[in-house]
This record gives sequence, structure tokens and C-alpha cells, in this order.
Amino acid sequence: MLRLLQLCRWLTLAAILLIASLASKDASFDDSKFERFEPLAATKIYSPEDRENSVQPIDTLVEAISLDSPQKTLADVQKTIESKAQSLEALMQPTLIELAKAKSQHQTFSKGTASIRTPLRQPALSLSNDADLALSSLITVAEPSLIGHDSKTDKVTSALESHEKPLVTALRDTQVEPSLATSMIKACDHQLAIPYQNQIADEALFLVTQLFYADMSLSNEMFAYQDNGRTYLPLEFVVEQLLLPVQIDIDSLSAHGWFVDEAKTIQIDQQLMLFWNQGVDCTVTSSVIYHDSWDLYIETKILQQLFGIEITFDSARQKFDIAASDHIPLSQLIERQKKYQLFNAQKNSADVRKVQAVNKEYAVVGDLALNVDLGVRAQSFNNEAKTETDSYIQTRADLFGHNSYAAYSQTASGTTFNGYLERVVQDQWVNFYRLGDVDSHSLSLVSDSTRGAGFTVSAGSEFTADLRTIVVDGELEAGWDVELYRNNTLVGVQRVQSDGLYRFTDVPYYIGLNQYQLRFYGPNGESRVESFSKLLDSSVLEKGSLGVNVGAISREQDDLKQYYADVNWAVREDMTVGLALVQQQDELKQWRFLPRLSVNYVGDSQLIQLNYVKSDQGYATSAAVQGSQRDIDWQAEWQQYSNYSTWDNVGGRIKQQAFASLNGSFVNMGLNWGVNGRWQALNFGSDNAQANFLLSGQLYSLSLSNELRWSSLNKLNSWSDRIAISGRLSNWQIRSYVDIEISPDVSLNQWVSNLNTAINDEANYQVELRYQPNSDNEFSMRNSIAYFFDFGSLRLDIDNATNGDWFAQMKWNSALLWDTDQDRWLIDRMSYINTGTVKVIAFQDDNANGLFDGNEQPIAGLTFSGHSQSNKQTDQKGELLITQLQTNRQQKLILNENSLSDPFLLPAAHIISVNPHPGHIQPILFPVMYTAELEGSVFYSGSDHLPAVGLLAELKSNTKELSYSARVEYDGIFIFGQILPGNYELFLDNQFIRTISLSPGEFIQIPELEISD
Repeated sequence: MLRLLQLCRWLTLAAILLIASLASKDASFDDSKFERFEPLAATKIYSPEDRENSVQPIDTLVEAISLDSPQKTLADVQKTIESKAQSLEALMQPTLIELAKAKSQHQTFSKGTASIRTPLRQPALSLSNDADLALSSLITVAEPSLIGHDSKTDKVTSALESHEKPLVTALRDTQVEPSLATSMIKACDHQLAIPYQNQIADEALFLVTQLFYADMSLSNEMFAYQDNGRTYLPLEFVVEQLLLPVQIDIDSLSAHGWFVDEAKTIQIDQQLMLFWNQGVDCTVTSSVIYHDSWDLYIETKILQQLFGIEITFDSARQKFDIAASDHIPLSQLIERQKKYQLFNAQKNSADVRKVQAVNKEYAVVGDLALNVDLGVRAQSFNNEAKTETDSYIQTRADLFGHNSYAAYSQTASGTTFNGYLERVVQDQWVNFYRLGDVDSHSLSLVSDSTRGAGFTVSAGSEFTADLRTIVVDGELEAGWDVELYRNNTLVGVQRVQSDGLYRFTDVPYYIGLNQYQLRFYGPNGESRVESFSKLLDSSVLEKGSLGVNVGAISREQDDLKQYYADVNWAVREDMTVGLALVQQQDELKQWRFLPRLSVNYVGDSQLIQLNYVKSDQGYATSAAVQGSQRDIDWQAEWQQYSNYSTWDNVGGRIKQQAFASLNGSFVNMGLNWGVNGRWQALNFGSDNAQANFLLSGQLYSLSLSNELRWSSLNKLNSWSDRIAISGRLSNWQIRSYVDIEISPDVSLNQWVSNLNTAINDEANYQVELRYQPNSDNEFSMRNSIAYFFDFGSLRLDIDNATNGDWFAQMKWNSALLWDTDQDRWLIDRMSYINTGTVKVIAFQDDNANGLFDGNEQPIAGLTFSGHSQSNKQTDQKGELLITQLQTNRQQKLILNENSLSDPFLLPAAHIISVNPHPGHIQPILFPVMYTAELEGSVFYSGSDHLPAVGLLAELKSNTKELSYSARVEYDGIFIFGQILPGNYELFLDNQFIRTISLSPGEFIQIPELEISD
């Protein structure tokens, strides 16, 4: 039976290959039976005689441009093009519209080229792939003289595609008048029809970026998308920032609106984009639109065509710059804002989407999250074989209003345990504290941030005394790899060890907005991304504010202890002064008292930090400056020590040291560069110095980084190079790191590559290659196969080395979550340790009090988007458990309104905004009410008793930012429908009339109203 199944599998594969090879060939036909193909041949727009008179070969245009009298010739050509274009445009416009409509209505098109090669006498019955190209070329190119035909490929060609650059160059080199140049590129001033494909966005390909318009900051946190070397911007986000009249419907993945002129409509729907091109480039003939639960992500080049704007991307600052445009002038922003508000009001009148903001809650006894990793390991090391068990357990839960974490591991390297208790406090002077395993605050000249056992407290304003660098750390399952990027430049790579911790120190932190991204890669092929940003400028300060950091720590590596209190006061909106009192043990466990004074100046584009520390025997001082120019970020620091010893200068060995760094980007090339150097003058021995030269960028879906290093230690100079590649190539996730010694000898120090791919939905394969010629195991290879179950994963690792050592391991991993409210366990293969969970409780709020009272009914069947399980719906109890939510930023859960069973039901809010944390299933009440209706009539008080036709009636809530508007009709009647229950005030022509209370499902008809003429 097994052999029979294998035979069937191979026969099926052979059949698929045969079908694919046949399908790739064009349908054969006799060219002699068909007329020579020209654009519009399939549409019968004009006769061959018309075409003969109107179509001018491309070569003629190119030849005309190269004549001795370029200006006269170009003017003649331009006049010819304009005259012929006007006649052809009127002739072809109806057919173009029909083609566009036909394309938007049909999702399947005939394959091959038969339909487009139909003789002129036959109408086009369908659109083939070549017809897509013909349609795009027709609408893209306005002038008939700019349309041609390639007899070799039998495809339509556009002069703007093949000759646009020579044409533009000729116009510039011959110094054509601007008006003439503008006329020549008006070939793009036409309606475009661009087909596209819809694809779900991959979370790993998002970037957190900034958005600027004409040097004015619009947003410090815009999620852009990148794929295959192209960037895509969120359409709804951009149009809201630029106040453009375009409406996006994320449910139907469509967009409609207009730009510049209401007649120039924008329609993005049914895999076809129809819009009037506003830019000078119209060469895009097809595209991809990515989408998630929040927005549609449109290619930057198409956005430039849509709105006639110029967009550049500064990869070093992760910033998109939109140049000032005549279509969106700053001087008219106020007027545009009024128009946009009117447009938005019209949109909201039909679609009121309110947001319910949910604050973070801590439970007295939370919901226990567990991650269990159990394994059996057999290995042979130096010809000694043994078999052992491994275990690793992580827990997280709320306890007495705090979040607790604990991790226990037992491996060949020993037993470890760590944990802590912490709380983030909102709207209180003390805003954060942690007890247990902690990271101390960084104190310049005294001690950098270090890990150990103790406690930390942060209170008051959130600015810190040390603004040079930051620490990025967290908890993760053992065996995972973590990459940290700042502004798309690799900062470092770590593999999580048995303690379940990752920690990046001395992470660059520059003036302005810093965008960070953590990329996580699991041993079973898992991957996820977390992004966050940190702003450093004068806005972090407020005059008179006070910030306090207090802590006590026993250092992890040597149990040395330190107690400190650091107070910073903002004397101005751009300046702070600070005093830190530190009690620290030295390497001999002798206590030292180290008071420190500091001054920070934070401007819009520069920072200055001064520090002075006094010890019993000496002192230390430092000055740090950094700034940001248009294209370069820079940083410099100098430190001097005089008979001074601390954790950062053990034994007083350093006399003085300096550091400098420059970072920037090649905007046109999409590359980031960096240069930094460090120098130390020692009290004993020779000086040390090192310099790094970094170049990084994005190649399609791969992140590339090359760092050239020079160092001089003990008068020995050396050069080395590190190359890093990370990303996706086809179906493989690739990560590779190479360390090369260049001088004094050329050698390969280390090469590590990790590749993994999904075998199918239930299995993953991963291979890791390691070449380390300086170690005992010169070359080793680890193969891993993981199989996924709904309740866990099983992984087999086999590691072989060239010296004969081997390693084999079988591991089982499961994630558990105890729902204490239902007294049930949830089991999954995706961890609950670092993700949040919420429980939405939907009910019919009959008394509109927002509470789920005993006599009210739950609502089943509701679905929400914005999470990975969007097909799940509320059960018979009205409950929906949503797991695996990110915890580093607000999550938006959007109601799918089609899941409401009754059109008269309306939720109090369409969108839930929540920031959950692991260890607590946060309940969220979601009231849904029957809407109310209000009807009234208004007449003028004169003898004619005429209806007040067109008068504006408004209904404004007393307690919420909610309002409705209606106009008085021809018979004097005004009607408000689908009103959320509540207390309202009625206004007529901005004049208060009366208060009205509406209950769920209630219909009220108020008495006739009279107003004066």
C-alpha cells in the first residue's frame, strides 16, 4: 500500500509538471489570417485609414528631437501631438470607460492572446492579460503618436515607457521653455486604469516611520510596509493627515473619493484602480495593494500619481518627506481643513465609528500563563556519551494588583531561576516599580545599566538623567534568536539562553525620533516582530517638572551592591539639573559614596550633557554632545578620570576616553551609513583605539549590513569585517553572519547561517551551519524538524560536528492559559507569556447604562477584525476570547457590522482600543442597543405658515462627543434615525430648542415648532 501511494504521488507530480509546461506556451495561430496588431485593435475604435493618419512611429519623434533646431522642432511636434490627441481622445474616451467597467466587473479573463488579436471587424468579448497591458497603455498615454507596437513580442509599447528618459533629457539639455516642457509631459494627464492584486500584509515587513509634509511633522508613528525593494504607505492614514476627500472601506478593501476636482474621481475596488494621474510619471501598469485590519498599503509611486506629490524616504531616520505641492499648499490648509471636516461629517452621518478606550487593569488574582518546554537529550562529547533531560518553565500572572513573572530551567549547564513583580501605574506620581530581577538605571561616570537582584522605582516626569544610550531587554523562550534594529540598521543579534532573557545595552539613542524594531525567530520556525519608538527632544521636558529614579541592586556577575537616588528638575523647558547620590561597593567590597551633579540641555536638534562625580580620593567629569542636521546625526563624548574608580572604571585604569559617531543615509540609494570611533588613554600600558565603518540597506526582502572594524590594542593593529544578512528569500527565512579577519592575517573567524522553511502547514524544517576554525569543532551542522499540533509542537534536533561530537534532542513545547473566570485551561503552541488576552462580552443594553444587568440578553454571532482569529465570533453567552495580542502598543478591535443580526441594533462604540498585558484576561463590556428615532416639524411663524425648508437641525449629546444632523424637508419635517439612546439637546440653526431623552428602541415625535422669518 505504501508503494502504491508513493507511485500515485509521483504520477501526480509528473502530471502537474506536464500541465505547467503546456500552460506556459502561447496558443499557436496563423498570423497571416490576422491584421497587423495595433493598439485598440480589439476595440474597433477607428478605421485603418484613421489609424494611418493619426499614428506616428516612435522613431519619427526621436528623430525629430535630434534635429539642429530643437526648439522649433519640439514646438512643431508638440502642436502635432496636441491636435491629434484631442481628436483621438474624444473618439476613444467612451471605449476606455467601457473597458474599465468591464474589467472592474469581471474577475476572470481569458488566457493567451487570441482575444486581443481578434480582427478589427470583431468586437472584444473579453480582456486577456495582453488586453490589460493594452488598456493600461491606452489610458496611460494620451497622445496617439506616443503609442507603438513591437513586432517581436507582439506587445503594445508606450513612448513614455521606452523613451521617457531620453525625451526628458532632451527637453532639459535643449533648455526648452517650462511651458513647452509641461505640455510635453501632459501625456500623463489622463485617467489611469491600473490592475492590482490584494495581498495580506506580513507583520515582519512593517516599518515604524515618520511622515513630514513641507518640513512640517505630520506623524511620528506611521506604519509603512516594504516588500521586494518597494515601499507602501497606509492610504487612509495619509489622506487623513493631508486632509484629502478619500474614503477607505477596510471591510471591502476599497477606496473612493476625488482629488483637485470632484469630477476627477478616485476608485480603488475590484482589483482595479481608476483615477486621474496628477504626476509626471505614468509608467506603472500593475501593482499590489497590501492590507491588514487597519489600512490599505499603496505603493509610493502610485501615491505620487494619485495626488501629484513627490515622496522621498530617509532610511537613516525612517522618515518619509512629502514635498510642498501646488495641489496641497500650506497657505490653504485651513480652507482644506474646512472642506475635509465637511467631507468627514458627511461620511460620519452614514458611518459613525466611535472608539471605546479601555484602560489597563491589574487583577488581584490573574489568569496564569504557562510555557512548558520538556526534552530528552543524548550527546557524545570527547567520546563520552550520556543522556539527560531538560526542562524549562515560564509563568506570568497578575498577583495582588501586580504583574508577576518567573522562569525555571534545568539543563546541562545547571539550574537557574529568576522572576520579578512589577506594575505600570497610570495617572499617579509613581509611574513604575519592579521588585526581583531588575535592570538598574544608567548613571553616567558611575555605572551603566546592569542586571541583578533588587528593586527600581521611577516617579514624576519620565525623562532620565542619562540621555546617551538606552537598554532594550525582555523575556523570551530559550533557544529563540533576537535581532534589534534602529532605523532599519542592525544593532545586534542575541540567542536567548536558559535564563529566558535577552538584553541589548548601549543601544544608540539620538536627538529626534528613534524607531526600533525587534525581530524574533523561534527554534520551530516561528517569527514575529515588535516595533516601538522613542522621542528625544525638548518636548520630553516641561518647566518645573521633577523626575526621580531610585534603586538598589546586587550585581548578577559578582554580587557587588549599589544603592542610588537620582533626582532631575527641569529648570527650563529645554534644560534640567540633576543630583544623584550613589553608595557603591568596589571590587574589594569596600563602600564608596559617589555624589554626582549633571546638567542636560535638550534643544530641537542638539543635546548637551555635563556630569561631575566626586569620590573619596578623586573625581571624574564628562561632556557629551549630539545633534541632528538635515542629512547627518552625530554624537561625541569625552570623559576624564583623576584617581577615580567605579564599576565603569575598575581600579582606576582609565585616565581619559573619547567617543564620536556619525550616521546618515544615501537617500537615492536607500543605504544607511555610519562611522564611529573610540579612544582610551590608560594609566598603565599603551592607549587603545577602535573605529567602525557601517553600511546597511534593504535589498528586496533582505536586510543587509556590513561593518568594517579597525582596532589598536596594546599597539597591535587589526582589521576585521562582519557581514550580516537577514530576511526572506522565496519560501526560506535566511539569517547569515560572517566574521572575517583582514589584518594582520586574512582568515575566516566565524560563519553562521540559519535557514528555515515551512514544509506544510503542520511542519517546519530548519538547518543551521556553523564554521568556527578557531574552535575545537571546526564545522558543525544542526538539522531540526518541527511538527505542529493544535496544543503544542514536537521538535527533533540533530547536531553533528567534524571532530565526531554529536548531539540529538527531542523537545515538546506547549503554552497554557488558565481562565480563572471559567475555570478552564487553554492549550496552544503559541506562547501566552509575551502576548495579551481580552474577553469581549457583547450584550443588549436595554437601559443604556453600559452595564450587563441580570435581565439583559447576551448577543451571539458578533465578529471583530484586528486580530489573528477574526473568524471567531461571540458565543451564546455573548463572549469572545481573543488571544495573542501584542502588548507593546494599543490594539484596535473593529466590529464587523455585517455580523449584527438586526439593522436597528447599534453598538455604543464600533472600535475597541486596548493595551492588554500577559497574565490577565481583561474583560471588556461591549453594549449594543436598539437605536431610537426622533421626528419633528418646523414652520415659519408668518401668516403663510411656510415650512422651514433646508433649515439645519442638530442633536447633540449631553455626555458624549456625539452629534447628529438633518435638514428640514419640503413639507417641514426633519427626521433623525438610528440614534444611540441617551440625553440630547436639540438645536435649530444653531439655536437651542429643548432637551430630549431617548431610550433604546423609542420613537418620539415632538410637537410642531415655529420660528420667526
